[in-house]
Amino acid sequence: MESLFSKNYFQLFNFPAVYDIDRSVLTQRYRDMQGLIHPDRFVNATEKERRISMQLTALINEAYNVLKSPLARARYLLQLRGVDIDDSVTSKDIAFLTEQIELRERLEDARHGDNAERALMQLASELQKRLMGLQLSLEEAFMGDSDEALVKAHRLYDEMQFISRLNDELDEIEDAFN
Repeated sequence: MESLFSKNYFQLFNFPAVYDIDRSVLTQRYRDMQGLIHPDRFVNATEKERRISMQLTALINEAYNVLKSPLARARYLLQLRGVDIDDSVTSKDIAFLTEQIELRERLEDARHGDNAERALMQLASELQKRLMGLQLSLEEAFMGDSDEALVKAHRLYDEMQFISRLNDELDEIEDAFN
């Protein structure tokens, strides 16, 4: 059981360390593992076995949450490949920075416009399409072995992180309408 602690999250769920994973297989493996090591199964076990069960449960939960999230999975893959992620560093890509400003302005315009609900729904649809495109691009970038592919994956991660945050803000605004 303790050898599980030395595995990365992909190994833990018996996946290769690639961006594109089958979410339904991940979920099934998660449920299977939880069924085997959940602390409820170790009520009558030794203190050490109960402690290991709780630690493994926490590890499996953390790994599952990272791997099921496209954004967190990209970040984790980048870290596995030696990329230091610093979320406080702003992108130096002028085109992307300009796009960020434009998207923020569109969000504010949509929020305060005459037909706010419709404008927000349209922006939400565009952001979802953008996120799907970024996921496909990340999948392709992570297939490469070069430093160039890794730099591209990092840039795509940064874009995805911004679009995801904007999408979360949009969800909160839409919730306020309901």
